Amino acid sequence: MLRFFRVYLSAMIVLLVCATTGLASTTKTQRTIQEGVGWDRFIVGAKMNSLIDALGLPDKSSSGRWMRWDNVGVNCLLDDKNQAVELRFEKRFESVTGSGVQFGMSADEVRKIYGDPGTMEWHDGGMKIIWPSRGIQIWFHDNIVYQIVIFSPKK
Repeated sequence: MLRFFRVYLSAMIVLLVCATTGLASTTKTQRTIQEGVGWDRFIVGAKMNSLIDALGLPDKSSSGRWMRWDNVGVNCLLDDKNQAVELRFEKRFESVTGSGVQFGMSADEVRKIYGDPGTMEWHDGGMKIIWPSRGIQIWFHDNIVYQIVIFSPKK
């Protein structure tokens, strides 16, 4: 019994030390979105079956070629061959691009990272900036990144 108590006490001390020093962090690992590619197995060109293997069945709100996984914070558009041609990442996805763009950054901060865009458009109080050669489009609302869209880079 004394041996059990010592093991229990040792384990509690280790947990206490980890908790107070931050070694037992419960924060999520930030995911990296690669421009022109995607994230993990959620990539441009992936077939619908591969997307289902990676993310599970899409939400019932999906329709036609528009597939949604709202619990993950992603959705995509499929072409007529059931391949992903456009991937969309929402803020709840908690991600960063390979170049360091994060949700909440201003348009000026993003332009410092990617340079001058190929296109800038304004829609219903929002703005989208596209870098075709990088395969990325970013939507801003109130000048803050709120959606990241990935597609095949254009030459």
